[in-house]
Amino acid sequence: MKCPYCSNEMELGIIQSPHEIAWKKGLERTKGRASSYDDSVILSGTDMFSGSAVKASNCRICKKIIISYTASPDLN
Repeated sequence: MKCPYCSNEMELGIIQSPHEIAWKKGLERTKGRASSYDDSVILSGTDMFSGSAVKASNCRICKKIIISYTASPDLN
């Protein structure tokens, strides 16, 4: 994938966490699961044994990471 900022070739990898990975509207940090907040986007739910992970492309030139998400992410 080409970086939309500088056209450099991006590296495919994953972002992982022992907890769910989510985007939540606004900049305020909150406690609890993001799924309990309106307008949140769950990028990857938590698996009891392996945590959670979502595919991401990294541009080392721009220092940007791009995440595409779907209803059920497939890391294969």
